[in-house]
Amino acid sequence: MSSRPSTSSTHLPVPPSIPPALHQLANPAPVLIDSQLPNYLLPNVLDLLRDSSTHVIRRKREQEDSLRSEGLLPPLEKGKGKQVEEEEEKLVEHALARKVERVGLMVGGHIAEKLTLARPPLATHLDIIKFICKDLFLYVYSKQIDNLRTNHKGIFVLQSHSFPPLIPLSTYKGSSNDIETAKPHLVFPQALLQGALVRLGMNAVITAESSGLPQCTFQIRVVNPTVANPTMPSTAGATLPVSVRSIQSP
Repeated sequence: MSSRPSTSSTHLPVPPSIPPALHQLANPAPVLIDSQLPNYLLPNVLDLLRDSSTHVIRRKREQEDSLRSEGLLPPLEKGKGKQVEEEEEKLVEHALARKVERVGLMVGGHIAEKLTLARPPLATHLDIIKFICKDLFLYVYSKQIDNLRTNHKGIFVLQSHSFPPLIPLSTYKGSSNDIETAKPHLVFPQALLQGALVRLGMNAVITAESSGLPQCTFQIRVVNPTVANPTMPSTAGATLPVSVRSIQSP
């Protein structure tokens, strides 16, 4: 009885041509953190940035007072001390918002680049907005946008009925105070979307507002639909149109 030829191969597996160190850099192991950790760190980060802005503004004020004492600047009028303090508080909040904005722009651009690295280019503005609603929000907040509306003329409205950054917030002064409480916490998400859109080649103006915690609405207005490659982000205000056609985010 003749034996059948063996089909098993005696060749050793071919080692990969890419060095292990380079392969590890291209595909790093994911670093996991607790999903609630950002909620604990965010108040401390905001306090740190506010203290930094306060120190810079007060130091500038002390320099101006020193120049006034030497007669190099005109003295302040009587009764304007309280007004100066109020202006100082506004300057601190403005400087804080600018710092948080810069962080959001950088983070949003980095995340958008990472998520679109191995996928075809997004051809239209609607494709970009759908990517923001589904992929980017799911990556950042573990939750997609609940509703997407557009008038097909360069204006998009994104609605989240329970926006994660606003869920932990609460006040005892009523809904009108809730809106003021939510404003500082919407600066970073607004800048995050701005940075992502700029990196994806869409020049737009974004406004974020809340009609009541934890609801949030983002309005995205394309600055110039004919411009494909924007250069600078913008955070100016915009108004919502009357006629808006509804599109459910898939």
